[in-house]
Amino acid sequence: MFTNILVAVDGSEHSRRAVRYASDVAEKYKASLHIVHAPQIEIETLSLGSGSLGVLPTHERIEALGRPVMEKALAWAKDAGHEAEATSILTGDTTESILGYAEQNGVDLIVSGSRGLGNLRGLLQGSISQKLTAHSSCPVLTVR
Repeated sequence: MFTNILVAVDGSEHSRRAVRYASDVAEKYKASLHIVHAPQIEIETLSLGSGSLGVLPTHERIEALGRPVMEKALAWAKDAGHEAEATSILTGDTTESILGYAEQNGVDLIVSGSRGLGNLRGLLQGSISQKLTAHSSCPVLTVR
């Protein structure tokens, strides 16, 4: 039924449970497990006299910040009895980058936690899991 399963992680307890579920489903269907981390990027503001300028972090900075999250997720998958076939730290809009990865890699199930480490903006604009469910072309499993 499933051949490529993507689990989106952010290092939270909900994403740990999502990895466990995704690993179980991947094992049952002998599917490939893809673990992705798509951090919500915080724009740094530089004051320039009476104005300000928004600065995005570099790709290297995003990779460096994402590496510990990915290492945790790989350990969680291994503890659940399934090795990830692919991993990726994504950049750009969180939801769009996850959906783009899923489409490019033939993912037929997306698994995510119901709540993550998102900030106040995430509460006001809706959660990543809600957006994934609303816009994905494949099934989405949201884990509590």
